[in-house]
Amino acid sequence: MDQSAFTDGNLDELFAGKVAESREFRSWLLSRTKFAKLWPVARLLDEEQRAARNGKTWWRNWWRHLPEYEGDFATRILLVFEIEQTNLRFALHIENIPPFGGFEHNQAEAYRPRALQMMRRGRHLGYMDFETALLAPQAFILNEPRAELFDRRIPYETIAGFLPEFALADRAAA
Repeated sequence: MDQSAFTDGNLDELFAGKVAESREFRSWLLSRTKFAKLWPVARLLDEEQRAARNGKTWWRNWWRHLPEYEGDFATRILLVFEIEQTNLRFALHIENIPPFGGFEHNQAEAYRPRALQMMRRGRHLGYMDFETALLAPQAFILNEPRAELFDRRIPYETIAGFLPEFALADRAAA
């Protein structure tokens, strides 16, 4: 399979789309975070994110300037959730590194500071807590020391049970 089939963010789009459409996938994802007990009452704020983005893709590339890291950095996939009865909001800041990719300069290091900077801001839906997550092949997670900078590391191999394209991407790179 051609690697280029997996370079234009289509894995990101498949992942975010599955989170939005599948309660089972949302619960699976949240069960791997510190928000595991909240999944039954957590509502994904995809419509609110869409409104905040003014026509841009609701989940994709939420940018912030971080002078301490000398540049602008994006959260590749931002998922904001709300606990329906309390209006408490939390977010998952997710980076996806495909099998043929790697981190750019300061990319992994800037994930947590960016999430902190975006927290409690209205434009970012005022979330009060967050986790960072890395989606990547297991081999990348095991061999890249900067993977440890993320709160959660989710191997492609586990995502493939819901989204077979993640297994295909991994095989295409081999």
